[in-house]
Amino acid sequence: MKNDINPEELHELKEYLQGGVRNNKRKVSIIFDGKQTSIRIPLEFVEIMKIDPKKDAFEFEVEIPQASQEQPKLSGKLIKNAQ
Repeated sequence: MKNDINPEELHELKEYLQGGVRNNKRKVSIIFDGKQTSIRIPLEFVEIMKIDPKKDAFEFEVEIPQASQEQPKLSGKLIKNAQ
């Protein structure tokens, strides 16, 4: 009997069986409405994180290096019950 599982599926199965962490990434577009830009969080992520738009917030942080050769870095995090 031949084993037809690809290495990525095998890795996912091992992580699942061993209780490992599964990372999920998705690129999203940046939308400009004439005044500001926004991003849309994929529904799958909203459901996993149980995001409530009325209670939760998203915090952005920009890190501006002193050296002009380095590029600024933007990061963000979800704040649950930010009210």
